[in-house]
Amino acid sequence: MNQNIMDRLIYQIANYVYCFFITNVYFMVLISPFIFVYYFSEFTIKNIFLYYVSLLLFGPAFAGLLKTMDKLIEDKIIAPTKTFWHYFRVNFKTAMSYWLIISTLLLILIVDLYYANLFAPFLSMVFLILMVGVIVIAMYGFPILTRFESGLKSLFVVSTYAVFRFFKVTVLNATTLISFGIIFYYMPGILSLFLMSFIAFFMMYNLKQPFIILQDSFQKDQGKEK
Repeated sequence: MNQNIMDRLIYQIANYVYCFFITNVYFMVLISPFIFVYYFSEFTIKNIFLYYVSLLLFGPAFAGLLKTMDKLIEDKIIAPTKTFWHYFRVNFKTAMSYWLIISTLLLILIVDLYYANLFAPFLSMVFLILMVGVIVIAMYGFPILTRFESGLKSLFVVSTYAVFRFFKVTVLNATTLISFGIIFYYMPGILSLFLMSFIAFFMMYNLKQPFIILQDSFQKDQGKEK
């Protein structure tokens, strides 16, 4: 009996490690243009559009990764390759549209921040706060679009509402991003093999309870649109 339990535990741990690793690889492959640009082109205002274009597939790739981690949390054991590419395709259109809006807003705000620092420093904090706001909203927007069918308007409304309705979870997910960022800074070699999968996993895990509450709110919002 104990041996069976131990074997099952070892199998589950191995499955989790494999899922984290292989889905992170797929994610990195999809954003490989950005990795290339990052290493061979300096991040300057002149190259900002190059970075923007190199990250076009980030949205669908991140949505596929989030939903794969969601399935892993729910089902415990999954076929990661099949699951990742299935949800990459399923969520591609919505995730791409949503990401184009988010990334364009960030592009505009980065440019505004750059010129504000040069000519109107008192406005710099305003643009920085707006950038943080866009990122925090996207932290809800991407998980939500993998769970619910919606138009972009509903997606922005519900994700903005969720930022304040589930403020503790908002802080928790923001802390998760910052924590992994710090760890990655000090251990880039090892963590790079699992980083985005870990982030996606903990984001979806933290959102389990909010998703239950959002189900009702989201359905009401959709009903108003109809």
